[in-house]
Amino acid sequence: MGLIFRQLTDKVSNTYTYIIGDSRSKDIAIVDTVHENTAEYLILIKENNWNLKYLIETHVHADHITAVNQLKNLFANCIVLLSSKSEVQYQHQKVTDGETIFIGNISLQFFDTPGHTPDCISILVENNRLLTGDCMFIGGCGRTDFQSGNNKDMYESLIKIISLPDDVLIYPCHDYKNRFVSTVQEEKITNKQLLHKNLSEFENDLNSWNLPPPKKIKESVPANLLGGLNPVF
Repeated sequence: MGLIFRQLTDKVSNTYTYIIGDSRSKDIAIVDTVHENTAEYLILIKENNWNLKYLIETHVHADHITAVNQLKNLFANCIVLLSSKSEVQYQHQKVTDGETIFIGNISLQFFDTPGHTPDCISILVENNRLLTGDCMFIGGCGRTDFQSGNNKDMYESLIKIISLPDDVLIYPCHDYKNRFVSTVQEEKITNKQLLHKNLSEFENDLNSWNLPPPKKIKESVPANLLGGLNPVF
């Protein structure tokens, strides 16, 4: 098949960054970069002789700053892909619900999965691995209490995800318990937010969380709307 699939971990924000590509063409995409880890991405690209074709953001993040500007400065021809609902203020290409692109022969299908934010997307890789961003987590789901989050949208997005085949692998953007992957079948059985009988129960659960805001939200959101930090030389 020639699939390149790497899951990288940012220890500070517990963010998973994904490198996806075609080992034959050497073309890759990096999903949900973290600016502090730019050097790691560059080492991997150089060591493997990869061609960075796409940068993909599953949404505008509130807990870390993206490396989009830093990488775009070094790879001017790579294309940034975001949701058609994204309101970022830098050059990018929008993807629509159900749209498929190819990296070499590797397929990426995009799905709108709002709820955490209006611009959240999930990415189905080769029809068997779903990158769920901040929508579905392993055993839970993302927050809806800032950045125009919406409980009903989140509920419907989770239902959309579990309508996929049971053996589809689930790869979230974050995990705080050192877990790396799940499946649709496993989430149907064990995900707390999927065990509610209806939307009302689901909303009561999410509204009861009373979590503090992300530590970096005041700096991350404004920066990420502009593509992160400007390169420093």
